[in-house]
Amino acid sequence: MSGGGTGLSSALAAHAASVRIGSLPDAVVEATRTSILDQCGVILAASGLAAPCAPFVRIAREGAAGRAAVIGHGLRSTAELAAFANGAMAHALDFEDTHDATLVHPHAAVLPAALAVAQARGASGAELLAAVAAGADVACRIALAFEDSPEDPDGFTVVPLIGAYGATAAVGRLLGATPERIEQALSLVLGMVAGSAAAQRDPGSHWRAVRDAFNARAAVTAATLAQLGVEGFRQPLEGRAGYYALYARRGWSAEAALRGLGERFEGAAVSFKPWPSCRGTHAFVEAALALVAAHPLRPEDVRAIHVRVSPFFRTLCEPQALRARPGTATDAKFSIPFTVGIALAKGRVVLEDFADDALHDARVRAIAAATRFEVCGAWRGDASTRGALRIELADGRTLAHEVVAPLGHPSNPMPADVLRRKFRDCAAHAAEPMPAERIERIAARIDALETQPDVVDLFD
Repeated sequence: MSGGGTGLSSALAAHAASVRIGSLPDAVVEATRTSILDQCGVILAASGLAAPCAPFVRIAREGAAGRAAVIGHGLRSTAELAAFANGAMAHALDFEDTHDATLVHPHAAVLPAALAVAQARGASGAELLAAVAAGADVACRIALAFEDSPEDPDGFTVVPLIGAYGATAAVGRLLGATPERIEQALSLVLGMVAGSAAAQRDPGSHWRAVRDAFNARAAVTAATLAQLGVEGFRQPLEGRAGYYALYARRGWSAEAALRGLGERFEGAAVSFKPWPSCRGTHAFVEAALALVAAHPLRPEDVRAIHVRVSPFFRTLCEPQALRARPGTATDAKFSIPFTVGIALAKGRVVLEDFADDALHDARVRAIAAATRFEVCGAWRGDASTRGALRIELADGRTLAHEVVAPLGHPSNPMPADVLRRKFRDCAAHAAEPMPAERIERIAARIDALETQPDVVDLFD
């Protein structure tokens, strides 16, 4: 079924251009502020822990000086290069928020792009908040239009790059662009980002970790060029050879993208991550930890593990050899067997569990190797992050637990103090050492972001 009709691109562009802090519901402002805090914390952690991000930081360091911070490095660069470096770090640890309904990570691209432009232009905290809220909403709405997953194991990878469009809308909003210029910017970014599913299968690829570098940098470039008068084409989303014509092989719906536009902000409906791994692993981690808490287990007690997984996340269970013995932190974070092994063997899942030496833990590998999966075809869309875990023990007992909405979901939220602790813990890993008082000062500034006249010193 085709989306049909016209006007989706112009409607989303007009929406992005119109968002003002005073028009946002208090709950949306609070949720956006929380996402900014969480995303900044994750970038700070990646600055010290994610080695694949180092070349992106080096490019920013060797570029022209500017006002935009490369977070965690005590470095400033141009908006484009700061967005590039911060975007690489935004998703590198896979610890940032997720829109469970679409599996988009909206803030991983939107925040690096918007923050860099806001700092370069001397924008206020209120302007940054409005832009981030608008951009995250646009990204999620573009994803909501797909009637089924657009991913193709032998073609383009689509969902990881949707953030580029939200980021472009956010930057256009900060630049004061008209809806027409934002629509043109969306057409320009369409020609700047593309991804191959091959990167998902190549165990040596860094792309999956640093993908939002390309999203954020492209957004800054596309929105800036459009504002300077560069023409792309109209109707970049719904047009005859536009975004959905290229990627929506199973159909799309403009109505789904526009439902509640201006009334409901989808970026405020994200799930925050309690564990630093793919959101598709979280139901299984939560189930494993719940069973360990209720029935103290030793790794050697486990005879077999059975998991039920959604169609979208079956890739987190296969190929079985890779998922049981991942060679990189990224592969480990995208493995249900391995993350379940960590949870059962250690009773936790934390950043240190994905260090190089931790990947060789014999107890974790043994549990992962004993894990088998089945796909539940009914778990699609909103149910993609659902999971069920069954453990067979050597003494003949069977333990089972199912999680419908993993911890961090708006219906199963992380407490505010836990999110604040996550920020502190992440910031403690920054490449540039940060004393506790500086970490608290950054958090306090983000807490009061709408009162900040200029966000350039947000991390000082």
